[in-house]
Amino acid sequence: MNTIKASEDKQNTNNNPTQADTDNTSPREGTANNSSGTLTQGAAQPDSVTTLNLSPKNPEPTKPEPTKPNDSASTGGNADDDKNKNINPEELRRLVIVSGDKGGVGKSTAARGIAQMYLDHAVRFVGLDADNSNPHLIRFYGASANILTLDISNSDKLDEFLDNLKELVYPNSKGDGKTGVSQSLILLETPSQFLPTIEILFKEMGFLGVVNNKCKMQVTIVVVISTIVDCINQLLKLYSFCGDNVDYVIVKNLFYGEPEQFTFYDNSPEIKKISQQVKAGGHQFVSINMPKLAKKSYDYLDVNNMTFRQGLEQDEYPSVYGRVLSWLNNFKGQIKPIKTLFGIKEFLP
Repeated sequence: MNTIKASEDKQNTNNNPTQADTDNTSPREGTANNSSGTLTQGAAQPDSVTTLNLSPKNPEPTKPEPTKPNDSASTGGNADDDKNKNINPEELRRLVIVSGDKGGVGKSTAARGIAQMYLDHAVRFVGLDADNSNPHLIRFYGASANILTLDISNSDKLDEFLDNLKELVYPNSKGDGKTGVSQSLILLETPSQFLPTIEILFKEMGFLGVVNNKCKMQVTIVVVISTIVDCINQLLKLYSFCGDNVDYVIVKNLFYGEPEQFTFYDNSPEIKKISQQVKAGGHQFVSINMPKLAKKSYDYLDVNNMTFRQGLEQDEYPSVYGRVLSWLNNFKGQIKPIKTLFGIKEFLP
């Protein structure tokens, strides 16, 4: 069993390639080294060291996430302050699972955008990258964020995952009397073709019981879809074993078409039915749009292993700055009305 140490010095920074999530990797991809190593947490993390039974990958060092610029167009104000005061803190304790069983659907782009939202608004979180064949989350954010590599390739690894999950949320006291940092927000990026594993977790291993009762967290499943009918079939299968017990956020990846072109999803009577059932059960079933980023800008971030924020900070291409700024504003606008489903209390000005 491999061991990973998560200490202080890390604040999330890095990105994922191709918005369609193709399996190509950039020349600087820092995931070739599979040996044990140390991942450090950001400045927001306390001074303790937490040991977890997860396997790290050591990406090539990249520059730290730059300070968010005071660009008046980059973020909105705090018009929701009164609403934020009424948010139940338990609503913010979240395991956010980013899934998209169809390879290349844009799952990693969505995970990367969510991670950037957390960074931009000073939301402390832990990232788990289970996509070992194409680990974009750790590739782009691993050098300066609290991102851990997760191996859930077989049944024994799934048992370790559940045990480690509780330890991550409620660290045990160490021999020196100190305890690790308790985590209340976890972002998990799954690999493609993950539905059979999710089915085992929910049906055979009491996954929701562990998360809800042992970790005192709620589950948000983010499902990224394209315009093809296959994505709808996979969503229906996911619902067949997750049921009305989680919150669902369906992300339409506009890389594949305009919003009105997602007709298989919009016109599906089965989708309408499960949406009603989930809401009747006290959970949410919502859809948002993930904007398309122009190819030149996306490729530039990919080749240079840049986060979205670093795309704003670079001075080489003003077009990249403008495109990325627009993408972030658009994506943020989609997430803001449902921010509690992502464990976000408020967006910073």
